[in-house]
Amino acid sequence: MGIQTTLPIGAVCGSCYRQLRRTPSLCAGCGQIRPLVGIDAHGDRICGPCSGDGRNWHCHHCWKVDLLIDNILCLSCSVESRVQDLLTGPDGHIHPHLAGVSVFLLDENPRERTLMWLNSARWVSLLRSLIESGDPITHNSLDQLKQDTHVRYLRTVLVHTGVLNGRDHDLDVVEAWIDELLEDLPHEIALLLRPYASWSVLHRARRRAAHRPPAGSVSRYARARITAAAQFLTWLNEHDLDLADACQADVDRWLDDGTTTRQRLRDFLLWANSHHLAADLRVPGLGREGLPQHLLGDDQRWALLRRCLRDPELDLRLRVAGTLVLLYAQIPTRIVELTADNIVTDDTGMHLRLHTMPVPIPPPLATLTIELFEENEQQPPDTPVWLFPGYRPGTHFSGSRLSTNLNKTAGIFTRPARGAALCALAADLPAPVLADLLGVSVAAATSWSALAGRDHLDYLAARIDNPPE
Repeated sequence: MGIQTTLPIGAVCGSCYRQLRRTPSLCAGCGQIRPLVGIDAHGDRICGPCSGDGRNWHCHHCWKVDLLIDNILCLSCSVESRVQDLLTGPDGHIHPHLAGVSVFLLDENPRERTLMWLNSARWVSLLRSLIESGDPITHNSLDQLKQDTHVRYLRTVLVHTGVLNGRDHDLDVVEAWIDELLEDLPHEIALLLRPYASWSVLHRARRRAAHRPPAGSVSRYARARITAAAQFLTWLNEHDLDLADACQADVDRWLDDGTTTRQRLRDFLLWANSHHLAADLRVPGLGREGLPQHLLGDDQRWALLRRCLRDPELDLRLRVAGTLVLLYAQIPTRIVELTADNIVTDDTGMHLRLHTMPVPIPPPLATLTIELFEENEQQPPDTPVWLFPGYRPGTHFSGSRLSTNLNKTAGIFTRPARGAALCALAADLPAPVLADLLGVSVAAATSWSALAGRDHLDYLAARIDNPPE
């Protein structure tokens, strides 16, 4: 008789349940491949029926021996039944245009993840409400909802599954977001912020989206600047100050008390000054290619690089991303856009295409990159194979979140780390080569070369004597 070690499914934690289901093995009692939940007298692991447990172990639908939910259905059958209930409309049928959602929930994601969504995900509840209404699901119907992360995730799922067509930009959503933001602000602040948000930021964002498609970042561009303005005006109000009376010391104080994202206030202050609403107040530029005030020292840079390459306790994504920052001066917003197409492998090893020229990858980084691709191998079909996939289907990870994680978890502050890498590269490469390699402007590459103290007159002379064909 086996020693019973099983528990009612309600008493098994999610982690243990997933582990038991993911590791079915050969039962020492019956010789079948099943989840092993008991131990026999010899210490061998056995399945539920062989353990002597008298409960039902056979799914009422497929009759497979498995851990059962509510002692009735196995996980797979339970999830299939609940997905069908979720997508069934008031007429008792699943509309054909929702077939892609069924595929996404049942085929593109593990059943454990889908069960978690069905149990607690807010976006699933929102989807059910839209289906129950019987009205067509459109971008406009989503625009009427509070534009939080749950609605954005649902929209991404619906676009990914073909229920909705993709938008070149989501500035219509930003308009609704502005209305919600202003509702929660004091009247005098909302009155000042409305024309800036609607007539300046959104106007320029729409023009930018029209001329530079695809423009998936325009909404972030707009939100960041409007949020910075709202936060600064709120801070002035809390300190009994008006925008018209604010001085440079007030701006500097506000900037010093926060992160570099506050520098996006620069756009609002320029607008306010041009409309005679504020003095000529200054904020340092955010330019990607500008020289940072502080650079990592060589010892600190190499110490961080060794940690990225050798520390197995550090998250794999941060190890790869941190190495790309410290070695190749890449910014997080570009790192997260890397796909399998950027990786080139030949007889000489692995190369990474950062701009126009493939860059050789040292073997330790190549190994980490392969591991990361293997870890992320389950991605939706017909989408780019992202090196850093996002939480929403078909998207890549957030560049700003990656930057935050690098700072807080890995101790890598992007600007000084990238600056140190650029300085090191500029010491060895001529400015034109550096520009082609990393995708920075020649002017910026020249500035870094000057900072590195390298004179490339010999390179220029060689190019004159031997011009490219």
